[in-house]
Amino acid sequence: MIKFSTYLAEAKLTHLEHLEDAIFNDGYYGGVEALKILNGVITTLQGNTSKGLNITSKVDGAPSIIAGINPENKKFFVATKALFNKTPKINYTDADIDANHGHAASLADKMKTALKLFPQLGIKGIWQGDFMFIASDIKKETIDGEKMITFTPNTITYAVPIDQPLAKEISSKKVGVIWHTQYTGKTIADLSAVFNVNVNSLKKSKDVWAGDVNFQDVSGTATLTKTELKAVRQSISNAESRLKKFDKKAMAVLFDPATAKQEGSIAFNLNIYINALTRDGKGFVNKQKAVGGFIDFIRKRYQPKIDKLKSAKGKAKQQAELNKMISTINGNRKMGATLAYAIEWHNDVAEIKLALIKKMEQVSSLPAFIKKGNGYEVTGPEGFVAVDHATNGAVKFVNRLEFSRNNFNAIKNWGGK
Repeated sequence: MIKFSTYLAEAKLTHLEHLEDAIFNDGYYGGVEALKILNGVITTLQGNTSKGLNITSKVDGAPSIIAGINPENKKFFVATKALFNKTPKINYTDADIDANHGHAASLADKMKTALKLFPQLGIKGIWQGDFMFIASDIKKETIDGEKMITFTPNTITYAVPIDQPLAKEISSKKVGVIWHTQYTGKTIADLSAVFNVNVNSLKKSKDVWAGDVNFQDVSGTATLTKTELKAVRQSISNAESRLKKFDKKAMAVLFDPATAKQEGSIAFNLNIYINALTRDGKGFVNKQKAVGGFIDFIRKRYQPKIDKLKSAKGKAKQQAELNKMISTINGNRKMGATLAYAIEWHNDVAEIKLALIKKMEQVSSLPAFIKKGNGYEVTGPEGFVAVDHATNGAVKFVNRLEFSRNNFNAIKNWGGK
């Protein structure tokens, strides 16, 4: 079985997992890895970066952009995450962009700008980052009485006081990008991610504002007080003790890593359930109602799909998936109890993560806001990414209830895939 951290290190960066979801995606061993990461974050915040993790800000850019030299033909290209599709969408020319992304005008414009200007950076290999702006995205606004330049690549609006050098620098550029990942490999199909980029290795460009997530590395700069450290360590210790008491056989049945990403698995549907609660602003799952609430959710999710199907065979297949999940949970008391404990553990780890996020948010960064009606509301950064020095595995630390709900409900202004 592939360990959680190893899986993350080897995967292409199409999606970073929430830390607490490890218990659903990889069962007992996912829980073990998640707690190791929490301890690593604490070690790093206390200033020991050699034994801890590299923690960097997670910017809220969009769309995700991949650019560099295709190792198979030595040509410069740009792409979205569709580069990693079974049939990759890769763009060497404006005509390629029109063919692959012409249905989304805003996205196509950004891709064409990248194709024209990113070669100035002299990228060696393949890099992935987040689009922050093109020149037309930059606005001048007054927020809380202060004149700022602003740009809103996705959900969060970033603002820089207009009299700061950074504002002048950004305003002079045609495009902005924050890089976070490099890839190595002899073909597109076998690329592997390295979460350690440094824009100092790129050429200076008169048209491209390029940053990396390391400029907001919080290692050792958001130290926990003795009281905070004691409280967090006790919470992690409690989570470790509860994890050891789980029925491992039941965990293996409920949360099989081999099927965690498959439509008919309990893990897959649990992640959808948690996201639905987040989207609705309901927060954590009530542990007393956890199992019943989940079963009710999957019934409501599957029934419309079953009703829409025309063939008896298709209906039977979907019904069988639903029945299997319910019978697995209700098969014996251990299964139902283990599921309830796992959901409770998921909640507890999310709470610990939130406590650490609040501490990390104390580090200064670009002022961030959420658009509310005709004004703005101050918010924290999207979150943080913890990268293990030893395994290169990465996992995201995001205030799921705050940012993820805003992200689910936001109107995107950058187009589609």
